[in-house]
Amino acid sequence: MIERGLIPPTARITFQNPPIIPRAAPLHNLDEAHKIPTAAPFTIPQKPQLIPVEATKFSPKKRRSQGKGKRSRGHHDRKIMKVTTPLTAVKSPWDYDFFIYNGVIDKTSTDFLAFKEHFHLSWGSIFSLLEHVEKFLRDYAIPEVKIKGNNLVAFLPEFELKHRLTRYDFLSLLENPIHIQMMLNIPGQRYKGQDGRSEAANKIRATWKCFKARKLFLIYRQQKWASGVIAIAWLLHCHKTRVKKILKESRERHLENFRIRAKHLAANWNRIRTSRRTIIHIPSLGYSLPVRQNIDDFNIRQNMQLGRLCDILDANVSVIYICSHQMNDELLLYYNKILSLQAAVKSGNLEDRSDLQDRFKIITPEAINIFPKHHMCLATYLMYSPKAIKRIKNLIQGKQAYIVSGLLHRDDLAVADMLNIPILGPEPEIAHLYSSKSGSKWVFDSADVPVPPGVYGIYRHQQMLEQLGQLVIDHLEIQRWLFKMDYEFGGNGTAFCDIPSHLECYDWFLKERSRYGYEDWRKKWAQEPALVKISEELAGILAQHAQPVNEKRFPTWRKFLQTFLSQGGTMEAYPPVESVTNLTVDMLIEPNGEIRVLSTGDQLHAEGPFISSGTTMPQTSVDPQVLTSLCLKIGNACKMRNVVGYFSVDLVTFIDPSTMGQQVWATGLSLSYSDQLALTQLTLYLTDGHLDCSFSTLKVPCFVPKKEKKMSCLNALSVPSPATSRYAVMTTQLKHDNLSLVFHYVFLQMCKAHGIGYDIEERQGTVFILYEHLKRNKLGMLTIGEDLQGVLMTFARNLFIIHQEISAPNMQGETNFKTAIDDIEAILGVTEENKIRFEEELKQSKDDKNLSKPDK
Repeated sequence: MIERGLIPPTARITFQNPPIIPRAAPLHNLDEAHKIPTAAPFTIPQKPQLIPVEATKFSPKKRRSQGKGKRSRGHHDRKIMKVTTPLTAVKSPWDYDFFIYNGVIDKTSTDFLAFKEHFHLSWGSIFSLLEHVEKFLRDYAIPEVKIKGNNLVAFLPEFELKHRLTRYDFLSLLENPIHIQMMLNIPGQRYKGQDGRSEAANKIRATWKCFKARKLFLIYRQQKWASGVIAIAWLLHCHKTRVKKILKESRERHLENFRIRAKHLAANWNRIRTSRRTIIHIPSLGYSLPVRQNIDDFNIRQNMQLGRLCDILDANVSVIYICSHQMNDELLLYYNKILSLQAAVKSGNLEDRSDLQDRFKIITPEAINIFPKHHMCLATYLMYSPKAIKRIKNLIQGKQAYIVSGLLHRDDLAVADMLNIPILGPEPEIAHLYSSKSGSKWVFDSADVPVPPGVYGIYRHQQMLEQLGQLVIDHLEIQRWLFKMDYEFGGNGTAFCDIPSHLECYDWFLKERSRYGYEDWRKKWAQEPALVKISEELAGILAQHAQPVNEKRFPTWRKFLQTFLSQGGTMEAYPPVESVTNLTVDMLIEPNGEIRVLSTGDQLHAEGPFISSGTTMPQTSVDPQVLTSLCLKIGNACKMRNVVGYFSVDLVTFIDPSTMGQQVWATGLSLSYSDQLALTQLTLYLTDGHLDCSFSTLKVPCFVPKKEKKMSCLNALSVPSPATSRYAVMTTQLKHDNLSLVFHYVFLQMCKAHGIGYDIEERQGTVFILYEHLKRNKLGMLTIGEDLQGVLMTFARNLFIIHQEISAPNMQGETNFKTAIDDIEAILGVTEENKIRFEEELKQSKDDKNLSKPDK
């Protein structure tokens, strides 16, 4: 070690007992035979050992001495020792390899005898393993292999445990396993060996049995899956049937309780309406789900009747208003201020405002936040809101209360059952039936009121074409025909077509009618050629020229027709004149049977002639007596059909060109509380006025300062003078995208700066109806004035100012402000023209009277 540099030369090393005792190695005589000693099987390495390249340079003695210095040895190994695998395996005398030819061991070969002699102590296990190897070789017809003796002995412990030889185990015993593995992978190699034909037959038989078994298994699995599906479907069906039965029984129970409570309400109505009571307003729109899903901002649509809060005008009434939006503190403060004006309006002094928060409550069902996009009606939200129900129960406990809903839904009955209070309204099925377009025609027919020419109950395309052709032939003077779906509202389910202007044979029809005369033309034999001709053209004309009003929902006539026929609908004539006025009349059938007209108004049409965007109240287009008489007939017809509660009637009036007389048609019926009635309540609340629908007047007491007397107070007193008239323009349909950019308090301050507000002393001005605080793109507006022309001009001016303030030239936004202004300007033009004509007629009548005096 000193010579190799492992121990420094200056080191002093002494050994008491030398670790290595030198002894002479025994040498055998070359003439004597040398016998190789046997070794235990576990001492044979399983794999060829890696031979160090430098190992032959050192004697065993020197290698043993290297263990003394570990640091020097490691350093020396990293520099000198390189462990490499030799390119060619070095033949070792201890491998004891032997060959097997054709699956039979040559037991006389020297290699095998040397192997047997060396491992004779464990030959029993080796012999059993060799038998498995021979059988494997014969089975696969392998002609020649070289067995690695050491690998075979090393595999013995594993073989003794499992007593079987796998292909992988067999390959591990060979010297060149890759070549043998390729041979084993040849398809059909197994059947070239011993018992190959028998094994092939067994394989074929097993494969066939496997195929048949798998086929049967697949059929069984499919049947089992099908039986599982059937079982699950049956269980679901049974569960659904059970739930349906429970729901049906529950709804029948709700309906029966509704009828019982309605009878009690009718029997005690005279007492209830004059005593202290709580009215629960639920402005729910209980339309069917397909209709609700196609209404934009449906929850906002259910919150447009905040004027219902003004029922607290009656000192005996408290109001619980169910709101479809969570109101923030700003909106609550706004409506609290409006409702606090009751005493100030009566006295004409703003300082007389009183806090009425204890008489009205605004409750939002918590289910609205749970189901934000389900398009549920408000009654359904309330039914799924136990906290709101519990709060309402606490508020009405021990008090007389009833519900005023919108368009009734079966969930309204469930809510009434939870609260154990009656509903002022008809049964939901009755409300839906007679609110439909076809159902309203049945009511109008029984009331014997004039209706536009038309047919109803259309469900088939062929039926529609045949009856439309008959209508056109019978009424050649009608230029436009309307198609209305039964269960849509607000013009969404309406389409129109100017059929005569597109008929090629229209002139021929007119000649034929003039040739036959009006009486004979109505007979079938005279119309038969005309019906044949129009039937050939009608379908094409509708496909090309019919126009749905709501083009976003129905971009083509085909889509409109599909929905029209699925719902059912009506076809009716549009008045054959340019100047047409639509009216809305709100009525109430009280539980005791009394029928009252509550409000009348002429409609505004900012978005087209078929969509109402507001009204002017009271109406001025029809003789009030004629209108009241016609509406009372409709009210009696509804009463005969067990209709109770609030409903509204839509009418149209025009000057008939054939008689030059005013014609009034009843066109629609809605058994629900309307937006116009809610705003009428707000108008009466802010003016302390009285609406007399039999004369179409809104009378408001006017306050004038009393003459100051001597020694009187400095403050002037106010005494009532004779009443003055007021008119109101009201709408709940205003929308402007840019409104969402302005907070409500900023918007109100902006309006105040431009003089848009309400004057309590004059009882005129403008009030806004704010719906919610998130989007803020829609609002309602009520403008009250002394004369109709002036209030229309004020309304249009307000819209113009608001639009100018919230819009930039490059950011106008989607709005109906402009179209509303255009419609009002058109009305003002007609009003001015009628005013001039009326003055001329009045002047002419005076002149005629003056001329007729001398003759007497």
